[in-house]
Amino acid sequence: MPTASTPVWLTKCRAYWLCQAVGWGGFWLTQFYSAKALGRYSAEVPVFMGVLAVAGLALTHLYRALLLRSGVLAGPIGRQAAVGVVGLLTVNGLLYGVIAVWGGVVSGDWASALDPGRLWLGLTNGLRYLAVWFLAYHFFVAGRQLARVQVGQLRTEAALRQAELDTLRAQVNPHFLFNALNSIRALTLSDPHAARTAVTQLADLLRYALRYTQQPLVALREELAAVQDYLALEQTRFGPERLRARLDVPPAVLGWPVPPATVLTLIENAVKHGISAHPLGGELLVRATQPTPTALLIEISQPDRLVGPGAAAAPHALAPPSGSGLGLVNTRQRLAALYGPAASCTLTESPPGTVVAALRVPAETFS
Repeated sequence: MPTASTPVWLTKCRAYWLCQAVGWGGFWLTQFYSAKALGRYSAEVPVFMGVLAVAGLALTHLYRALLLRSGVLAGPIGRQAAVGVVGLLTVNGLLYGVIAVWGGVVSGDWASALDPGRLWLGLTNGLRYLAVWFLAYHFFVAGRQLARVQVGQLRTEAALRQAELDTLRAQVNPHFLFNALNSIRALTLSDPHAARTAVTQLADLLRYALRYTQQPLVALREELAAVQDYLALEQTRFGPERLRARLDVPPAVLGWPVPPATVLTLIENAVKHGISAHPLGGELLVRATQPTPTALLIEISQPDRLVGPGAAAAPHALAPPSGSGLGLVNTRQRLAALYGPAASCTLTESPPGTVVAALRVPAETFS
């Protein structure tokens, strides 16, 4: 009986041989009782049926071993079906060869064993039993492959959801809310109209952050609207002179699908580690270009320095000059889950004193 410490491969091996033993043992029993019921029983029937059962088990096991070695079971279903048909006919022919040899050796009548009528009857009868084995095995393999694909998709979706939730916690963090609410509180006394506008911007930003967990992709224009709300709130805190923002985004790319909050994460990182770290602030530039027809490149630049030798010459390992870089790590995880290696997110210092966060998103949509 399998235990918690039993290897998976051993459990599968036991199950396979149990099915083989039960299947071919059942074949032997049905043939044995059929011979008795039809009055064709003789002393050699149990032995003959035993030889057929062992030959069937050996041939089907050899067929399975060849499938596993060739990798056919990992290919398309159509190819598996074609191989299964060829395998069924081949194994059936070999099994009848065992019957013919048995008849020729025992009775010495090779002509009768190779009689066309008997040959056709033997092949037809063999197909009935072998078809059950082939259908059962291939359906089991196809079902197991489908289950693996579904489990993989569920795991990917779960990892994506977890990364999105982590990003949400990093994006709408208590420090940002505290600073935004403090700024709004100050505006209520000096500029009530600006305070109402800031409350609307904060509400829109929070609504966007809560909504995007339900969508894998949004149009770039929606992402930039959230970016502008965020920057407006931060300008309320820093002042428009210290935090200057400029967007250079062609209208043609505004409909490009991007993972929500990815650009917003890079903007927050730029404000946190670039603008706020300089007493005089600086300009934050957001530029979108299409280096190829199938790729969108979004670059966010701000005054700052990357830490580490050679940082200005090579992409940084997605870590800001200070802090844990949780938002950037989550962004990379989300891009990998959605696009694989086709998307990227890097930090470089070029020219010296200017850090550029580059986000490359392919044209393929997530499905």
